[in-house]
Order: sequence, then C-alpha cells, then structure tokens
Amino acid sequence: MKRACLRIALAAALVVPSTASVSLPSTPAVAATACPVRFLGLHGLNEQSDLHSPPINATWKTFESAVAAKGARPKRDSISFPKVTTQEFLDKTRKSRTGVEPDVNAGVQAVQHAMDQAVRKCPSTKFVLAGYSLGAWVVDKFLLTDSRRRPLILAAQLYGDPQWNEPGKGQGLAVILGRGLRTSSPPSADRVQSLCNHRDPICGTGYRAGTLDLTRRIADTLNVKCPGSSHCYSSQSTTQGGQFLASRVDVDWNNHTYRLTCDDIASKTVPVTVRNGRGTARGSGLEGYDRWEVQIQRTTRGTVPRLGDVTAVLFFCSPQPSNFALQELRVYRTADGREVGRTPTFQVDELPPEYQPDTVRFSRGRLLADVKFYEPGDSHADGPSILRHVTWRWDGRQFVKQSEVDAQTSDKVDLSTQRVTVNGLGPLQTGMTRAEAERAIGARVPDGPGGPDCKDLSVEGGPEGLLLRFSNDDRLVATYVLAPSSISTASGIHRGSTRDDVLKTYPSEIEEPNADDLIFTPSGAQFRGKVITFAMDDNDTVDRFIAGDEDFTQPLPCGGD
Repeated sequence: MKRACLRIALAAALVVPSTASVSLPSTPAVAATACPVRFLGLHGLNEQSDLHSPPINATWKTFESAVAAKGARPKRDSISFPKVTTQEFLDKTRKSRTGVEPDVNAGVQAVQHAMDQAVRKCPSTKFVLAGYSLGAWVVDKFLLTDSRRRPLILAAQLYGDPQWNEPGKGQGLAVILGRGLRTSSPPSADRVQSLCNHRDPICGTGYRAGTLDLTRRIADTLNVKCPGSSHCYSSQSTTQGGQFLASRVDVDWNNHTYRLTCDDIASKTVPVTVRNGRGTARGSGLEGYDRWEVQIQRTTRGTVPRLGDVTAVLFFCSPQPSNFALQELRVYRTADGREVGRTPTFQVDELPPEYQPDTVRFSRGRLLADVKFYEPGDSHADGPSILRHVTWRWDGRQFVKQSEVDAQTSDKVDLSTQRVTVNGLGPLQTGMTRAEAERAIGARVPDGPGGPDCKDLSVEGGPEGLLLRFSNDDRLVATYVLAPSSISTASGIHRGSTRDDVLKTYPSEIEEPNADDLIFTPSGAQFRGKVITFAMDDNDTVDRFIAGDEDFTQPLPCGGD
C-alpha cells in the first residue's frame, strides 16, 4: 500500500465526532512575537526629510519587500534633522568653525531618540540604517561614536557619503576640506555598504586625490540637482542597497508562509501561513479534511556541506476533524527562507513515530533527532515506547537517512559509580558529540543555554552535581563535578578531599596558580593539553573539580568570569 493511502486509512480510523472528548498530543508553547526590525532613513542635502528623499524611499521599498518575503514585517520610523542646502554645506564646511557638525549631531540625536523609543516598546528590537549624502555622514558619526547602541544595528547602507575615504578610489568632500571623521578605509562590508557614483562630487570617486581637483568639485557640488547629477542614486543602486540591508535580517520562522504535505497525507504541498508559530491550511488538496491546524515545534540552525547555513523547522500538523497529528521536518536556507529539502517519511506499519522536538539539531554537517516509534501493543493513548537516534545527511539532491539506532534506555549507565579522568568519565570520552555521548550512556543530554564558547549540560535522570561541558561545535570537552556529587577521580580525589590529599596523590604534577585552585597536569605525552582543575573552598578542601581540555577547565559556569 502506498504511504499516502496508509495515512488516509489511519486518518479515517481516528476521525471522531465533534462532541467527543479528545486528548491530542501535547505541543510546546509557541514563542512570543518577535520585535519587528525597524528601518531608519537619513535624508541628504537639499532634502527636507527622509520621507522626501527618493534614494531613502526607494531603499525602504526594496527592503520592505525583501524582508516581507522572509515572513517578517519591518517598520519604518521617520528621522527628522535640519535641511542643509549644498550652498550652506559648502559655506559652513569651508568657513564655519563647527561646519555642519551641529546639523550632523542633530541627526545622530534623532537616530538615538528613535531607537530608544522603539526599544522601550519592544526590548529586542534591531535596526537597519540608510543614509544619503549628509545623512550618510550622520550614520558615520553614529556608528563611530555610539558604542552602546551600535550593537543593535544589523546593517547600514550609505550613498554619496561626504566621509568616503578609500585609498585609490577617492575621498569625500568633508575629508578633503578637513572635516574627516576617520582616515582608514570604509567600514567592513559585512555590516556597512557604501556606494559612490563615478564623479559624484560629494563622495569623490573619479576625482583626483587631495585638493588638486577641489575647484572643479565645488563647482560640480553647486550644480547638484536631481535627477541628472552624479549625486543622484538610481533604482539600480537603491535596489542593491535595499537588498543588502534585507540580507542581514533573519527569516522570521514563526511568521512565514510554508508549503507542507502533513507528512505525505497530501500528494502535493499545500500553502500554510503561520503567525506567531501557528497557522491553518484551508482549501483544496487537504485530502478530504476541513483544515489542517499547524504549529511550529522547533527551529534549529546549522551548517551542512554543499548547502551552507541552513535552518530546520519541525511542524506539528493536526488534520481536522480527527484526533491524531503528524510531524514534518523540513530544511531551509537561513539567509532567505528558500526550502532545500525535507526528511523522508518513516515507512512503518504501526502508527507514525513522534519526533522529540528539543532533540532536533545539526551536528558535524548532519541533521539529527530522537524519534519515538510504536511497537506492536503500544496504544495511541499511551504513545510510542521505542526511542531511536536518527541521523540524516544531504546527498547533493535530498536528505537521506544515514542511521537509525535504538537508544537502549534499559542499558543506561550509572554514571555515579564511574571515575573521572582527563579523558572523560566511564564510557564518556572527550571529543564525543552530544549524540555519541547519549548513545554511550543510554540517556539524553538535553540542550541548554551557555556562554560564548561552551555550555554545561546535565544528564537526564542524573546524577545530580554532574555537568558535561560541550564546546559550541558540539564536542565534549570537559567533565564538571560539583555539589552534591560524590563522584571521584580515578585516583580517588573527590569533593571534600584536602589540599594535602591532592598534593600527595599527584606528586610533582600539581600547579598552584593561586590560593583557590590546584591544577593536575599529567606528565604523559598522551595526556598533553588535558588537565584536572580542583577549586578549593575556605576550609582548604576540594569544593568542585573539572577535567578535560585545558582551554575548557576553568571551574566556573560557561561564560562566567
């Protein structure tokens, strides 16, 4: 029987009247609504505001459309600062002690005020900036001087920047006239892109360096009129600028339109738009159901060979009316949300298996998940009983199953009876991935928060006081023992051992970098780069210890100082 037919038969068997009491599988809480990215535009010379600036308006239009295609809904805040004509710009820049700095500073303050207002309303708000002409100078100064707010900027796009300063290509008019903010090259194109038309007198590409061409440039500046001048930026430039800004905005996976089959209930994909992680598919193609209720259970990001940066999305799909649900795991390009593939449907004779949402992840270029399967005798009410670790790889065209291994939870290792060495704890060996560690001990190691380089994770079911430290590339790098654990090292040192106990146990192999720590560095070449750090308490006894790679054996939580 074809898989789609089997699904339909299953669905028909489980359809219930609307008056029945149905217990659906539990689903995780939906993530809170994300703050919209906000676009801040800064107008140029001879312009009254950003709303009257053709380059800024065109950039916003492209940006808004490109970000909307990712499922996000950006907002625009108008930024007000004084209008400056080209004549005023030249007069102030050449003759005034402060030049146009007061006008630029007013623009910077307007940006700061708009950001503060947005953050007060929605604390996780991020921003993109677009600056044209004098507005580009405003953006330059903001990025240079406001270190507190600068991390909130995803990207900035500049056009015709008076502060342009790129050796071999030209210098902006402000730099030539001694008002330069910096003398190095423009900021990295990773976050800031600056475009300068050939013979644009304000930014200076195509003019000779220094002051040799200054008279010609000033005359050209006074003749700037849009359209027609080199200081005017066409749709080609603003399209490039808007797309650049949009490329730095992540897809809002909880607010996006997807195409799903409800795990092959339908032979063709059906569009469903989710908002805040939930959506409803209606219309034709639902194989006889009134609707599909869809929820996102998990999103996780990683890297896959030949695909690059990707995001996996796990969907929970409940056809209605019925009392059953299915799951579907699809993978998309992180940058733009384009689908690249999905994991194949499990071909089983029993009820469909269930993904464990918090286990879906990428590791070493593979997609992994724990999946529970039904065995004969398992009821729909009680759920599946067989836990397996499943791995998929990308073969260049699609995701294919690489392995499906029973978790063997009945053979769970009692880690409280194991001994710690610089190489690990019992069957746990330094260098294992989290999935390999879980298979080795027959227990899950749920993911959790961490610091910039690592995370400390507990083993499901204990023992209490044992943490496994994983680097952010998913390698087991250290074993951390703290209260109330009584786990000891292979030589018998444990929490409560005295300083003398440690010194006598590891003679000539102990360093004392400070009064609080003792570091055991084994002398054998095979142990190079691995240590055990013992943290001492006020009674000069071992309070906690951590063993493994030297770079990860500071006895503090990951990210702690």
